[in-house]
Amino acid sequence: VGTAADTLAALTVGTNGHTLVADSSTSTGLKWSAPASGGKVLQVINATRTTVTSTTSTSFVDTNLTATITPSSATSKILVTVHQVGLLKDAGSAGNGIALRLMRDSTSILVFEEYAGLNQVSEYQNIAGTGCTYLDNPATTSAITYKTQFKSISGHTVMTQYDGSDSTITLMEIGA
Repeated sequence: VGTAADTLAALTVGTNGHTLVADSSTSTGLKWSAPASGGKVLQVINATRTTVTSTTSTSFVDTNLTATITPSSATSKILVTVHQVGLLKDAGSAGNGIALRLMRDSTSILVFEEYAGLNQVSEYQNIAGTGCTYLDNPATTSAITYKTQFKSISGHTVMTQYDGSDSTITLMEIGA
């Protein structure tokens, strides 16, 4: 290791698995260190729903797409990925659409679709799907349930998982 111009110093072999890092407090300016441990996926939970859920409510109701995870550390983050598909609005629903949100237990954490399919078409309309990815910091080691909810914009029938479409929710615990 060079410590100055034309000045060399020996740096002994480090521990297996450790990496060489800069450290200005040492005489050589380098030291061996254990690699950082954060950012690793610690667990993955996935759920799929194919059962049609419908509502005419203009208040949010459950889509029945839900998954529960118990973090191994209070410093972990949870990466939530949702693919909500089979969205449909019924005939005679001009001016109607679907709103969707992501919940952590009973708390709304993200409205990820506010007006899916909103238009003046008054026939059945298959809107296909929508989704979101959200990085949550729940700061707990207790079980947490994530789920989606939806509502009708105008009070006409709207649906999720129409015709047996597969909606999915994936939860990944990311180590700090």
